[in-house]
Amino acid sequence: MLDLNDIKQRLSAYLGAPVSCLSVLASGWETTVFEFTLEAASKAFAAIRAGEPIVLRVYQGSAADAKGAREYTTIDRLFAAGYCVPRPYAFEADHCALGAPFLIMQRLAGGPLFTIRSFPSSLKTFSMAFFSFVRAQSRLHKLDPASPGVREIPRAYAPIAGADADSSLLDRVLAIIANRVETGPLPGLREALNLVAERAARFRHSPNSLLHMDYHPLNVMVDGMRVTGVIDWVNADVGDRHLDAAMTAVILSSSALENPRWMRDNIVGNGLRASFAALYMPLYHAMAPIDFERFRYCQAVAALLRLSMLGMMRAHGPEVVGFRREAIHEVTPAVVRLLSRYATRKSGAAVGLDAPAPQPA
Repeated sequence: MLDLNDIKQRLSAYLGAPVSCLSVLASGWETTVFEFTLEAASKAFAAIRAGEPIVLRVYQGSAADAKGAREYTTIDRLFAAGYCVPRPYAFEADHCALGAPFLIMQRLAGGPLFTIRSFPSSLKTFSMAFFSFVRAQSRLHKLDPASPGVREIPRAYAPIAGADADSSLLDRVLAIIANRVETGPLPGLREALNLVAERAARFRHSPNSLLHMDYHPLNVMVDGMRVTGVIDWVNADVGDRHLDAAMTAVILSSSALENPRWMRDNIVGNGLRASFAALYMPLYHAMAPIDFERFRYCQAVAALLRLSMLGMMRAHGPEVVGFRREAIHEVTPAVVRLLSRYATRKSGAAVGLDAPAPQPA
C-alpha cells in the first residue's frame, strides 16, 4: 500500500514547498503516476509554480534506474525540439528522496485517447482525436534523429552481449527475441522467429527515424480533437519507422481488457480492435507513405517481440523484463490468445506460448 502522506512529506522537502492535493493518477507496468500541486513556488525548482497541476512519475521494477534516466533525457530533448511532450521539470535518480527514481513533469490537458468511462464517451473521444493521434506519430517519424539535441536521445534496445553496438534496430530486436526464445524457453515461437530471421536481410537497411515503440491510445493525451502530448518514452529508439507503426498496429489489434466488458476477447471487443487497426494503417499511409511489404514484415517482428516479452513474464516473472511484479496481472489469456493469432497470421507459422519444451533425448 502506498503511504500518500509519507510521499507528500518527502516530496515537499525535496521541492522546498508544501505539496497539496496529492493523488494517484495512474498505475502501469513499471510506474505509479501521481498528480499534485504546490501551495507555494518551489524553492528548488523555480519553474514549478504554485497551484499548477504537476505529475510525479515514480519508476518501479528491476530496470527502474535505467528507464527513468532514459525517459527523462528523451522527453527533455523532445521538448526542446518542439515535439508534443510534457515539460520535464526534474529527474531524481537518488532513491533516498522517495525510495525510487522519479520524474516531475507538466500535467497535460485532457486525458488518454482511449478511456474506459463508458462505451459512448470512449468512442466519442477516440473518434474525435484519432486523426491527431496518427498525425502526431507521423510527425515524430519526420524528426531528424541526427539533428543536434535529438541525436542525444538514448536507445532502449541495447545489443545482446557480443553483438555489434552499431547494429540496426531490426537486428537488435531479432537478437532480443532469439535470446528470449532460448532462455525462456519459448519453443512455440521458434519456427516463426526462424522465418522472420531468414528474411531480415531484405529489410535491414532503411532511413532512420525516431521511434516511440509503445505508441498507443493510452500513451497519447488528447483534449477534444487536439493531441496535448505523448507520454511513456522508456522504449524510444532509432530505426525503421515501419517497426514503430507495426508495433502500434499490433497493440491496437491485440490489447484486450477484462474491464470494461466491451474490450474483452468477444464480438464487440474484437470488432472495435479490428476497426481501430483498419483506421490506423490508411491514415498513417496517407501522412507517411508505407512500403506495405516492409510493414507486413515488421508486423510479424513486432508481434513476436511483444509475445516473447509476455512469455518471459509468464515463465520467470515480470522483473526479468524490467517490470514490477504486479504487471503479471496484465498478461491475461485473452491478450496472449489475440497476440498469438496475430503473430501466426503475420509470420506464416503457428505461434503459441503454451507449446511444451522439447524433452532431452
